[in-house]
Amino acid sequence: MKIFSWRLTLVVMAATLLIFYPKAARATTFNVTIGPGGNLVFSPASVTIHPGDQVKWTWSSSGHSTTSGSPGQPNGIWDSGIHNQGATFTHTFNSAGTFPYYCIPHGGCCNMVGTVVVVNASPTPMPTSTPRPTSTPAVTPTPAPVVTTNPATKVAAFSATLNGSVNPRGATTMVSFQYGLTTSYGSTTPMQTQNGNVVRAVSANVAGLLANHTYHFRIVAHNNGGTSFGPDKIFTTLTATGTPVAITNPATLIASFSATLNGSLNPHGLTTTVSFQYGPTTAYGSTTAMQTQTGSTYRDIAANISGLSPNTVYHFRIVATNSAGTRFGGDRTFTTLSLTGAPVATTNPATFIATFSATLNALLDPHGLPTSVHFQYGTTPSYGLTTAPQNRSGNTFQAIGANVSGLTANTLYHFRVVASNGAGTTMGGDRTLTTLTPTGPPVVTTNGATNVTASSGTLNGSLDPHGLTTTVFFQYGTTPSYGSATAMQTQIGNTYRNIIANVGGLAPHTTYHFRMVATNSNGTRTGNDRTFTTQ
Repeated sequence: MKIFSWRLTLVVMAATLLIFYPKAARATTFNVTIGPGGNLVFSPASVTIHPGDQVKWTWSSSGHSTTSGSPGQPNGIWDSGIHNQGATFTHTFNSAGTFPYYCIPHGGCCNMVGTVVVVNASPTPMPTSTPRPTSTPAVTPTPAPVVTTNPATKVAAFSATLNGSVNPRGATTMVSFQYGLTTSYGSTTPMQTQNGNVVRAVSANVAGLLANHTYHFRIVAHNNGGTSFGPDKIFTTLTATGTPVAITNPATLIASFSATLNGSLNPHGLTTTVSFQYGPTTAYGSTTAMQTQTGSTYRDIAANISGLSPNTVYHFRIVATNSAGTRFGGDRTFTTLSLTGAPVATTNPATFIATFSATLNALLDPHGLPTSVHFQYGTTPSYGLTTAPQNRSGNTFQAIGANVSGLTANTLYHFRVVASNGAGTTMGGDRTLTTLTPTGPPVVTTNGATNVTASSGTLNGSLDPHGLTTTVFFQYGTTPSYGSATAMQTQIGNTYRNIIANVGGLAPHTTYHFRMVATNSNGTRTGNDRTFTTQ
């Protein structure tokens, strides 16, 4: 009897161990189809997996990639490169988090994006002995982000801008907007990455909406501390056509005898003429040249005016007319400068930022007196370095630029413009730039087409190979899917240079899309989509 009891005890213990002993997790492969049926989507657009699992992407149509990050902002976690139908690519995810990705050719233009969410699996319980009491250091949990949904702006018939604010609360946070015709939403904007511990504004443009429909939307933010949802808000799209929507914006580049008048216009689906009225009273009296606009989206409208009187208050407003009616923007005012005075100088963002060089930029109005202008720059707000002085004169704003070299790679620099004349010295605000690393992915910009005829044109762009041998070409075609490509060119170095390619065999009176594509051993980068129309 004792032998039987002992054997029974062993059987029970073995069964207990089989039940509670933790089992080795098996990695699972999740399948995502790229471009099913020729559609510019990932299917499914979002998958939720566990650490150690894999995602396998399979190309159902050609000319796509799966690239981690947001359109135009790859983060280097993975990049399949651009492949054709039948190709596959697999990536293993070893840590928890949210991983947005996109298609290089179609992420920015067509919202071809996806998300991989990696969550830790629930642990399998196992028997343990009673632990001895020990002092455990307190662990401060990561706080969830704080979000607010703000009203939508630039609401048109088929598009709108969604707005919100987020405080990441010190943790890397992924932010997006959910939107749709109900509070179930159904659509999501591309993920944006935010860091820091202060509130900042977040916005996203959405298109492909239905005219004259009410939409719901909210901001969503996720970090290791959890997911936060902003309150639901609504907006109603405009009808397909109607009277124009016109907004008067503040004047800029205000000088002694001239200024730039600004506004925002949505033609509301009809051919619309737009101008500004201006003068010393609300009776105005003067009108800028008519501009013609079409479409259903908002665009900036500007007009330069001259022949003004110094030190005078002027009123102005935007006026827009189409077949559905006329709309007036609100009245605004500005005051012209005195005849002469201290220079007006504004520090603008740096451009052509490379590993060892950059271009510093500013706007200057000499304000009627001979003016000397230069830039101060350095690794602190004390600067320490100065560009060569340039001499300017006149009463209008002019662009000032200075190329600086001999910089240190991957370093933050401060800079500002300084201008002096007989009436005083003006210093522009401090700005910063960060030089590139010694090597990295190429930096590309698509520039406007030139020499456009009925059957040909010249495609232009700017390239910094970023220290590595780089191949570069242009994609072009009658849609943002392009379909044609120019011959490959090879470039090396760490400075910006112009890239051109002549294309022929085009159809007359046809709009073409194009962009520049550059690849080196650190990745592929694409310039923005641009268009031109043959004669």
